[in-house]
Amino acid sequence: MNQNLIYNLPRLNSTKYENIFNVYTDVDNNYYYNLLQTIVFPDNLPNSFFVQYTVGNQDAWSLISYKIYNTIDLWWIILLANKISNPLEPLIAGTVLKIPNATVVKDILAQIIS
Repeated sequence: MNQNLIYNLPRLNSTKYENIFNVYTDVDNNYYYNLLQTIVFPDNLPNSFFVQYTVGNQDAWSLISYKIYNTIDLWWIILLANKISNPLEPLIAGTVLKIPNATVVKDILAQIIS
Protein backbone atom coordinates (compact mmCIF):
# COMPACT_ATOMS: atom_id res chain seq x y z
CA MET A 1 0.00 0.00 0.00
CA ASN A 2 1.25 3.52 -0.57
CA GLN A 3 0.54 6.51 1.59
CA ASN A 4 -1.89 8.05 -0.91
CA LEU A 5 -4.16 5.04 -0.34
CA ILE A 6 -4.38 5.57 3.42
CA TYR A 7 -7.45 7.73 3.66
CA ASN A 8 -6.94 9.04 7.19
CA LEU A 9 -3.53 10.52 6.27
CA PRO A 10 -3.05 13.70 4.26
CA ARG A 11 -2.53 12.98 0.56
CA LEU A 12 1.04 13.47 -0.66
CA ASN A 13 1.80 15.63 -3.66
CA SER A 14 2.70 13.38 -6.62
CA THR A 15 6.29 14.69 -6.71
CA LYS A 16 7.15 13.67 -3.15
CA TYR A 17 9.96 11.16 -2.68
CA GLU A 18 7.94 9.22 -0.12
CA ASN A 19 5.62 8.02 -2.90
CA ILE A 20 8.16 5.43 -4.06
CA PHE A 21 8.04 3.61 -0.72
CA ASN A 22 5.35 1.17 0.33
CA VAL A 23 3.71 1.94 3.65
CA TYR A 24 3.11 -0.76 6.25
CA THR A 25 1.58 -0.87 9.72
CA ASP A 26 3.05 -2.47 12.80
CA VAL A 27 1.14 -4.29 15.54
CA ASP A 28 0.24 -0.94 17.16
CA ASN A 29 -1.15 0.39 13.86
CA ASN A 30 1.72 2.84 13.39
CA TYR A 31 2.70 3.51 9.79
CA TYR A 32 6.23 3.00 8.47
CA TYR A 33 7.94 3.03 5.07
CA ASN A 34 9.83 0.24 3.36
CA LEU A 35 12.98 2.26 2.64
CA LEU A 36 14.58 -0.52 0.60
CA GLN A 37 12.46 0.14 -2.48
CA THR A 38 13.75 2.50 -5.13
CA ILE A 39 13.54 3.32 -8.81
CA VAL A 40 16.28 2.16 -11.14
CA PHE A 41 17.11 3.88 -14.40
CA PRO A 42 18.54 1.33 -16.86
CA ASP A 43 21.96 2.18 -18.27
CA ASN A 44 20.83 1.72 -21.87
CA LEU A 45 18.11 4.40 -22.02
CA PRO A 46 18.30 6.53 -25.16
CA ASN A 47 19.76 10.02 -24.84
CA SER A 48 16.35 11.42 -25.83
CA PHE A 49 15.12 10.55 -22.31
CA PHE A 50 17.52 13.10 -20.82
CA VAL A 51 18.74 16.64 -21.03
CA GLN A 52 22.20 17.62 -19.84
CA TYR A 53 22.71 20.09 -17.03
CA THR A 54 26.03 21.57 -15.96
CA VAL A 55 26.22 22.22 -12.21
CA GLY A 56 26.87 25.86 -11.28
CA ASN A 57 28.68 27.26 -8.23
CA GLN A 58 25.54 27.90 -6.15
CA ASP A 59 23.51 24.84 -7.22
CA ALA A 60 21.83 22.51 -4.76
CA TRP A 61 19.72 19.47 -5.64
CA SER A 62 16.48 21.29 -4.89
CA LEU A 63 17.53 24.32 -6.96
CA ILE A 64 18.35 22.15 -9.97
CA SER A 65 14.98 20.43 -9.56
CA TYR A 66 13.28 23.82 -9.50
CA LYS A 67 15.16 25.07 -12.56
CA ILE A 68 14.27 21.97 -14.58
CA TYR A 69 10.83 20.93 -13.24
CA ASN A 70 9.52 24.09 -11.50
CA THR A 71 9.36 22.23 -8.18
CA ILE A 72 11.99 21.59 -5.53
CA ASP A 73 10.52 18.15 -4.82
CA LEU A 74 11.98 16.17 -7.75
CA TRP A 75 15.64 16.32 -6.65
CA TRP A 76 15.50 12.57 -5.96
CA ILE A 77 14.77 11.74 -9.63
CA ILE A 78 17.94 13.60 -10.63
CA LEU A 79 20.01 11.68 -8.07
CA LEU A 80 18.60 8.31 -9.15
CA ALA A 81 19.16 9.05 -12.85
CA ASN A 82 22.80 9.84 -12.08
CA LYS A 83 23.25 6.89 -9.71
CA ILE A 84 24.07 9.20 -6.80
CA SER A 85 23.17 7.67 -3.46
CA ASN A 86 24.16 10.44 -1.06
CA PRO A 87 22.27 13.73 -1.52
CA LEU A 88 24.39 15.32 1.22
CA GLU A 89 27.61 15.18 -0.77
CA PRO A 90 28.43 18.62 -2.12
CA LEU A 91 27.81 19.26 -5.79
CA ILE A 92 30.92 20.11 -7.79
CA ALA A 93 30.60 23.02 -10.20
CA GLY A 94 31.14 21.90 -13.77
CA THR A 95 29.74 18.40 -13.24
CA VAL A 96 27.43 17.41 -16.09
CA LEU A 97 24.25 15.65 -14.95
CA LYS A 98 21.72 13.62 -16.92
CA ILE A 99 18.29 15.03 -16.14
CA PRO A 100 15.25 12.95 -17.13
CA ASN A 101 13.04 15.05 -19.37
CA ALA A 102 9.61 16.13 -18.14
CA THR A 103 7.73 13.48 -20.15
CA VAL A 104 9.78 10.67 -18.62
CA VAL A 105 9.26 12.10 -15.13
CA LYS A 106 5.51 12.41 -15.71
CA ASP A 107 5.39 8.71 -16.70
CA ILE A 108 7.46 7.68 -13.65
CA LEU A 109 5.23 9.63 -11.26
CA ALA A 110 2.07 8.21 -12.86
CA GLN A 111 3.34 4.66 -12.27
CA ILE A 112 4.32 5.35 -8.68
CA ILE A 113 1.05 6.85 -7.50
CA SER A 114 -1.29 4.58 -9.43
